[in-house]
Amino acid sequence: MKSFVVVGLFLFVSSCSGVSMITPDRKVADNIDTSKLYRQDFLQKINAAKEKVRQGKSDLALKDLAAMKEANLSAPEKATRKNLIGVINFSGRKFDVASKNFEEALLSSKEDPALEAQIYLNLGSAYYKMNQNEKALATLSQANYKNLQDGEAKKFHQLHALLSQQLGKKEQSLSSLIRSLEDKKTITELTTEARYTQAEDLFMKLSPSERVRLLEEFDQEKNIAVPYLAYKEAERSFREGDQGRVKDYTDWIEKRYGDNTEVMTLVRSLGVRNQNNSTKIDVRYIGVALPLSGDLKGLGERALAGIDIALEDMSQDPEKKYRLEIKDTKGNPANGAFAVKDLIEVNNVAAIIGGLNSSEATKEYLEAKKYGVVFISLSKVLLPKEEKNHLLIEIPGSIESQVSLLFSDKMLGKIGKRPAILYPRNDIGEAYANEFWRQSKKNNLDITGLISFDTNQTDYRDPIKNILGIKFNREREEELSIVNDIAHLESKKSIKRLQNLQPQVDFDWVFVPALPRETVQLLPNFNYFDAFNLSYVGVPSWRSELMVNEGYRYGNVFFMDESMGTAETAFTQKFFAKFKKQPNFVETIAYDSLKILSEVVEGDSSYETRQDLDVALSKKGNLQSETGAWKLQDDIWIKDMATFKIKREGIEQVLN
Repeated sequence: MKSFVVVGLFLFVSSCSGVSMITPDRKVADNIDTSKLYRQDFLQKINAAKEKVRQGKSDLALKDLAAMKEANLSAPEKATRKNLIGVINFSGRKFDVASKNFEEALLSSKEDPALEAQIYLNLGSAYYKMNQNEKALATLSQANYKNLQDGEAKKFHQLHALLSQQLGKKEQSLSSLIRSLEDKKTITELTTEARYTQAEDLFMKLSPSERVRLLEEFDQEKNIAVPYLAYKEAERSFREGDQGRVKDYTDWIEKRYGDNTEVMTLVRSLGVRNQNNSTKIDVRYIGVALPLSGDLKGLGERALAGIDIALEDMSQDPEKKYRLEIKDTKGNPANGAFAVKDLIEVNNVAAIIGGLNSSEATKEYLEAKKYGVVFISLSKVLLPKEEKNHLLIEIPGSIESQVSLLFSDKMLGKIGKRPAILYPRNDIGEAYANEFWRQSKKNNLDITGLISFDTNQTDYRDPIKNILGIKFNREREEELSIVNDIAHLESKKSIKRLQNLQPQVDFDWVFVPALPRETVQLLPNFNYFDAFNLSYVGVPSWRSELMVNEGYRYGNVFFMDESMGTAETAFTQKFFAKFKKQPNFVETIAYDSLKILSEVVEGDSSYETRQDLDVALSKKGNLQSETGAWKLQDDIWIKDMATFKIKREGIEQVLN
C-alpha cells in the first residue's frame, strides 16, 4: 500500500513493506533474495490489509494485523507487520503511536536492508511531525538511502535537506538537496525545479574551498545538478578574471561529464570566452549583418536607416567615434552565420547587430556565441532559455520576456491560474510551448491543456475538440451514452445539436501564440462547440487590423506587446527631418540596437577586451531604450512588456 505522509511542504508517499519493497527486482543490498524472507501466506495477509486501507477500512486492517501471531513470523515479517501498522497510524495522525510502531519494526528489520531504510525514513518523518527535529535528523542519518527505491530516496533527501537547513547544517542540507535532484535528466528540468534554485543559492554562499569539497563529494555520481553547479562556479570565476580557475572547472566537468551534450555545449562556450578574454578590441567598432539584397532588401535598408540616426547621435562627441562594418546576409540564415563569423575573425568587431528575422537571428546568434561576442538581435531567437545568456539582447522582446509577463503575479491575478496552450506545430510554436511549460513548472502551476495544430490545415476543429475534451469519447463513454439518449429524444422534436458531448472547460485561459490569420480561424471553433466567453492571450502580432476588427467577437481577448507611447520623441523628429517620413517598427528597433550598445560601451572608458564588455554587460542589471526597458534575470535579458485587451472600440492597455 501507499500511505500519504505529509512532512512540511513536501508530500512523502511512504510505501510500507509488502508493496514495492517485497518484489524480486527491488533495490536491495547484496542482491538479497526476498523470496526467502517472506512466505506467500504472509504476503497474502499483508496485501489483504493493504486493500482494506485503500477502501478506507483502516480500522479493519489494523484488527487483521493485530490478529497475526508474531510467534509464527520471521524477523523481516515482524518488521513488515509493525511498519504497516505504523504507516496506518501515521495516516491517522497518531504520530506518537506510529513512532513506537516504527521503533519496534527496526528491531527485527536487519535482514532486509531496503525495509530497514524505509522504516528509518518513516520513523524520521514521524519524529518531524512531532517537532523532534534533532531526533528526526539523527534517525535519517542512520539510514542507507542507497537501499531505497528511487522515489523514496528522493523523499528521503528532501526531508533530510529540510531538517539539516532548520538545524543550521548548511553543507548537509545542500548535499541532500542536490541528491534529491538526481532524477532530472536535462538542464531545463533541473532549473525549473524550485529545489535547484534553493541549492544554487546555498552553493554560492559557501566559501570557495567548501564549494570545491562539495563538488568532489559527488565526483562519481551522474547527477546533472553537479556539473551545472560547477559550470556556474566557472562562470563566476570568469567574471572575476580568474582564467586558471575557469580552466580547472571546465576541465573537471569535461573529464567527468563529457558525454553530456547539453552540459558540454555550455562548457565549450565558456571555454571560448575564457580563451578570448584578453583579445583586444575597439569597443566602438560594431558589426552589422542585414539582408541588403534579395527579397528582404527593403527591410534591411529600413533597419540601416534607423541605425544611421543612432550613429549620428553617438558621433556628436569627437572623442567617441563609432565605426560600422556592414555585411549582406542576402536574407539567408547560412549566409548570416558566415557574415557573423567573418565580422569576428576578420574584422574583430566588438559586437554585432543582426537577425532581422527569427531564422537568421538564431543562426547568427549561435555563431556569435561560439566566440563570446555580444549579439543584438532585431527579432526573437528561437532557442531554449538555457542556450541563451547575457551576451544576447533581443530588441523586440524575447519569447522569455512575453511568457514571463504571462506568468507574473499581476497577470495570473487577472486571468486565473489554470493555463492551457494551443500552439502552431512549427519552430516558433515549439519555442513558445517549451518556455510556457518551463514557466508553468517554475511557478508550480499545472497546465490543463497542451495542444498543437498544423498550420497547413484548413479545418481547425480537431485541436479545439482536443483542448475541450470532446474528442476523447472512451474516457466519457457513460456521459456520451446519456447524451446520445437525450439527443435521440430531441431528434423527434427536430432539435439539432452541434456535438454530442458538452465541452469540459477546466482552464481559466488559453495561450495562443499564433499569427492573426490562424487565430481568426481557430477561435470561432470554441463557440462552435458551445464554449463561449473564454479568455485568450496572444502575442505581439495580434496588434493587427485583422485582430482589431475580429478579436472582440470571440470572448476576452488579450495580447502582450511593448508599451509604446504615441508621443513624438527626439528619434522620430530626427528621422522625419532626414527621411521626410515617420519611422516604423523596423527603423525603431534598429535605432534601439545601437543606442543600447552605446549605453553599455560608454559605461566605462577603460574597456579594452572582450572580457571587459562581457563582464560589463553581466553587471549592468538594467537597460533602457526608445522601445522599453530590460532587466537581467537568470543571466538573460527580460524586456518589460504590457498587456492589451481587444474591445469593440479598439485596443486598451490593461496591465504594464
